Amino acid sequence: MRLIVCCIFGLLLVVPAQARPVQYLDRVIEREGISMHLRVESIDKDAPPIPYMGQSVRLRIDGKRLADNQPLSNWSVGAWLDRKTDAMSGAVPVCGQRVAQYLSGNLIHRPILDLTGYYVLSLDAEPSVSVLDPSVSFSGKSSLYTAMKLDGRGFDWLKTIDDTRLFVALPEEKKLVIIDLQTMQVLKHLRLPGQPTRLALHPDERLLWVGQASMNGDESAVDVIDTISGESVVHIPLPVGHHEVAFSGDGRHAYVSSRQAKTLTIVDAIHLKVIREVNLGIEPLGLVFINDEALLWIVDAKAGRVHRYDSQGNALDIVVIEPGLGPTRLTPDGRYVLIVNPSQHRLYVLDAKTGKEKHRITVSGQPYDLMFSDQYAYIRTLASEQVGLISLASLDAEQVFVKFIPIGTTGLMATADLPRASSMTPTLNGTGAFFASPTERTLYHYMEGMNAPDMGLRTYGHTPVAAMVVQRGLREIEPGQYSTIINLPSAGSFVLALASETPNIRECLGLKVEAGKQTNTAEKISILWLSDHVQKIQIGERIDFHLRIKDADNNRLTPLTNLRLRIIPASGGNAVVWPLQTKKNKPGEWFAGGVIDQVGGYYVHIESNQPLQSIYTTVLVSEKSNEIKK
Repeated sequence: MRLIVCCIFGLLLVVPAQARPVQYLDRVIEREGISMHLRVESIDKDAPPIPYMGQSVRLRIDGKRLADNQPLSNWSVGAWLDRKTDAMSGAVPVCGQRVAQYLSGNLIHRPILDLTGYYVLSLDAEPSVSVLDPSVSFSGKSSLYTAMKLDGRGFDWLKTIDDTRLFVALPEEKKLVIIDLQTMQVLKHLRLPGQPTRLALHPDERLLWVGQASMNGDESAVDVIDTISGESVVHIPLPVGHHEVAFSGDGRHAYVSSRQAKTLTIVDAIHLKVIREVNLGIEPLGLVFINDEALLWIVDAKAGRVHRYDSQGNALDIVVIEPGLGPTRLTPDGRYVLIVNPSQHRLYVLDAKTGKEKHRITVSGQPYDLMFSDQYAYIRTLASEQVGLISLASLDAEQVFVKFIPIGTTGLMATADLPRASSMTPTLNGTGAFFASPTERTLYHYMEGMNAPDMGLRTYGHTPVAAMVVQRGLREIEPGQYSTIINLPSAGSFVLALASETPNIRECLGLKVEAGKQTNTAEKISILWLSDHVQKIQIGERIDFHLRIKDADNNRLTPLTNLRLRIIPASGGNAVVWPLQTKKNKPGEWFAGGVIDQVGGYYVHIESNQPLQSIYTTVLVSEKSNEIKK
C-alpha cells in the first residue's frame, strides 16, 4: 500500500494514500470543435481489473470547447448501455443506426440502460408509486415502466435534488418510505412514533425533517432523518397539531408550526436543539421564509391574515386579506408571494418585501394548489377540470390575465382523500407540466403555448393522485462535468453509445462485463445449457430452462447453491428472477420454469452468490414472430 507522509505544525503524520479508481474505459474524443474525456471507473474498494455483473461504476464525461478550452456547460448529451449484439436480428448495428433506434422510442429497440431523459412518477391511491417512461409508446401500454408497492397510502413526498432518493410519508401506517431512484426499488419502510404528514429537506439535503401530526403529546414531533443512512438522527417533541416546516436561507434555523397548539418552534438546524417556542395565538396554516428580507410569513387561514415575523421569532406586522386563505408559495425570483383562497375563488399576489397586495385575481372553481415553471404560475382548482396559467413576467404589470387549459374531464373534487403532495409537476426542461387526473388514471402532459395537453400517460391499474418528474442518467455536477452511477445489469459484451445534436456527435464504445469477480474458482466453472439457446413460445405458455454446471478441467460436477435465472426484457425495465432447482437423480443438473406475461424479447442469464465466469445468454419471444438467431 502506498503511503503519504506529511507534516502539520511539527507533527509527522503517515496516512495511507487514497486508492485510485480502476479505469474500465478511458477515452478522449475530439469532434465538432469539442473535446470529450470519457471514463467508466470503479467506485468501490478493491475493484477487479474487469467490471462484473452487479457492480456499480461511475460514468464521467468532461466536455470542453477546443477553441477557448472552456467547459461545455448545459450540454444535452444522451447515453445508453446495451448489448453489443441486437437481440432481434443477431447483428451488430453500426453506431448511427443504434442511436437512431434508441431515439425512435420503439419498444423493440429499447436499451438495457437508458442514461438520458426522465421518468414521470405518480403517487397512487392503491397504494404504490408508478414509474412511467414518456419516451416509449407501444399500443398505449408500455409507458408504465414499473410500480413500487407501499405499505400504505402516501400523503406527502419529496426527492433529493440529485434524484437519488425519494421519501414518501405514510400517515396511516406511521412509516416513512425510502426509495432508491437509481434502481427504482424500495429500500425500507422506516417506522415512526407519530403520523408523518409533512416532509421538508434541509437546504444542504443531508437531513430530512418529518413532521408528525397528532393530538397525542407523545407522538406530536419532528424526526430528523439522515438521507444517506436512512436512520433517525434526533427526535424533537412538539406541541400537538399538524406541523409545517420552513428553513432560513442560510440553513441555520428551522421553523416548525403546530396548528392546534397555535405555536411556532424555532430550532437550531445545525445543532438540532430547540431555541425558542413562540405563542402565536392563531392556527398557522402555512409558513414561507423570505430569504432576501429574512422574514417569516405565517398564514392564518380562518381570519384571512398573514402575520410577519423576523428570523428570531419577533412579531413585525399583520397583512389583512380575506378569510379562507389556502396554500402559499414564493415565486422563483423571490419577489412575490402567491396565496390562493378556495372559498373566495381568489388568487392574491403580494410584494414579498413590503407585504403590500399587488393583484387580486378571480379564479373560479376553488383554486387550491400552486406550482411554478420557468415562465408561468399554474393554479389547480378542485371543482373544475380547468387549470389556470399566469405569466410570471406579467406580475409587474398593472393587469394580469389568466389562461385556462382543460386537464381531463372532471375536477379533483371527484377524488376522495387527496394527499398533500401536488398533482402538478413541471417538466424537466421547465417549459411545461404534467398533471395527475385520478378519475381517468392518466398523467397529462402540457407544453406551454398550446391550448390543451398534447399527450397522456396511462397508469393502468393505478390511480395517480400526485405527480413528479425524475431525471435519469447523466447530469452536470460541475461546469462541463457530467456524471452518473451505473449498476451493471448482466454479463457479456456491451456498447456504451453517446449522442448529441449540438455539436453533432455519435460515438459507441465497447465494454466487457464479467459474470462475477475474477477468482480461481470462477475460472474453473463452466455452464452447459441443455435447453435450446433460442426458444419461442406463445404468451401465457410455460417456458422451461435446463442446464448443467461442471468443472472445466476434469468434468467433475460442481456443488453450487443459490443459483437463479435473471430474465431481462430486451425493451428495458425490471428483471424477473426465477430460482433454479436441482434435478432428482441427476446431480449437477438444474432447471427452472414459469410464465412470461409480456410480449417481446428477453435475455436469460444465470447468477449466483458464488462467481461464475462462463455465462450463456439466451433470447426468447413470448409470441409468434420471425425466427430469432443467436
